[in-house]
Amino acid sequence: MKNIVLDSGDIINKIKRISIEIIEKNLKEEEIYIFGVLPNGKYLSEQINIFFKKKSKIKFKTFFIDIDKTSLSINKIIPEPNPIKLKNKVIILIDDVINSGATLMYSINKLLDYSPKEIQIAVLIERNYKSFPLTPDFKGLELSTAKSEHVEVSIDKSPKVLIK
Repeated sequence: MKNIVLDSGDIINKIKRISIEIIEKNLKEEEIYIFGVLPNGKYLSEQINIFFKKKSKIKFKTFFIDIDKTSLSINKIIPEPNPIKLKNKVIILIDDVINSGATLMYSINKLLDYSPKEIQIAVLIERNYKSFPLTPDFKGLELSTAKSEHVEVSIDKSPKVLIK
């Protein structure tokens, strides 16, 4: 059985709120680098970027992290970042759901190679079963679910968040 937790309108509202919070926290920054974890972090990053362009004068550059979720290794970052430009800059790492935190932890490990000023985490859904000491700076919704339940973010013509 699937229960819809957020429908497409709810998701857009959460993304707008997350976007506003990111802008407010980073008002003094001239440039921010967004890294979305594929696949769903791409959709979230793109939507956040659209909102930023309407509401902020901060320059944003978007990248996507392709991570093998089985081996937790980074396959590639698209496009290839310039380490010199990322040094001492704010990086926003975006994913759809934080479960154990492993995907974000391994992504952060790679992002540290660029010597950022700060890494902030934004997620659409936060669950309470983390294995790593990660707390998102920005979240759309915190869900208390049974460990056996699966939270699925479906990004299609009508995005939604489901619990299975």
